[in-house]
Amino acid sequence: MEENNDIIINRLAINALDLQSSSPTVSNSIFPLNEDHGIIKDFFITHLLETREGKSTKSCKFIDEDATIKTKVSRYESQKSDDEFLKLSKELTENLFKIMKNSSSNSSGTFFVLEVILKKEPCIFIIKLDPKSGVQINLENLTVQVLENILPDSNDRVHKCAIIKTVHDEDPKVADLFVMDKQQKEGEPARFFIETYLQAQELLNDGIITKEVIRRAKENIIDIVPEADHHKVIESIDREFSNNSRIELKNSIKNILEDTVPKEKQDREIFIENSANEFVANYLETNKDHQTSFVATRNDNVVVYRAEKNQVFFRYNRGMIGQVEVSQDDAKNTIIKIDSSLKFTRDIK
Repeated sequence: MEENNDIIINRLAINALDLQSSSPTVSNSIFPLNEDHGIIKDFFITHLLETREGKSTKSCKFIDEDATIKTKVSRYESQKSDDEFLKLSKELTENLFKIMKNSSSNSSGTFFVLEVILKKEPCIFIIKLDPKSGVQINLENLTVQVLENILPDSNDRVHKCAIIKTVHDEDPKVADLFVMDKQQKEGEPARFFIETYLQAQELLNDGIITKEVIRRAKENIIDIVPEADHHKVIESIDREFSNNSRIELKNSIKNILEDTVPKEKQDREIFIENSANEFVANYLETNKDHQTSFVATRNDNVVVYRAEKNQVFFRYNRGMIGQVEVSQDDAKNTIIKIDSSLKFTRDIK
């Protein structure tokens, strides 16, 4: 068993997919992770986190109650053991092999199945890698040799990954699994992996995530930077999450903090980095099925300001941000500055 913060790896099985063969090569024993396998553990943890939080991740729900993968994973949850884990690994591998053999895919490789606990939630993590060769230097005789079928390093692109919850929620809005596939165009996971193999479909859309992210940002960033002008914070959030912009949540929160945290703040860069990390962690804790990469999708095109009792009402098109500036002076009076190019005048009736 290997543990790192909120991640525990309980079991690991290694399988091989050679599409030139009639069947895959499946593991008949658990890989014995121990204290000597720190680099191996870090490799899988890196890709587990990327599958949960990466920009290509999709939150998904199984299409129906009888989905093959869901059934097999749920059965394993009810009778966990080394033998049952190896049986699950074998079935998942053979299922993927059969589907790939019947498709146009020629992508052989290795297929890893892990039993993990991610933030106290039991999951099965699957990761498929293409074969890769590398060169190793022998420092004793200063020669080089080719190594076949090596793992990519933690920064390399990994093709297919999925985190599958072993305990499923009946709520149709709660994700059963998180899927990442980088073989397809960025943000467009391969249909055969999600739909045919996993028998799942995407659960969330960008509009839902955008609305929740903006709401949380407006609530929390004002608390993070209470000394900043609240109008400036909100305008910075609106600029960052402008319609159709590609969002990487941590980077976006850092951009907003860079824009609003006072320049004289002690250890400013460390504060911004830590605050952005904490925001993302808290966001995912509350919105367990959301991903942190999405295209901002908004239909709230109007910015509205109003007095507490509606004595004053002011609104403008969001596209005018930069030409309309709302701020506060030292006495907390609200100042509205409208660019002269807009030719702002009072109606005469």
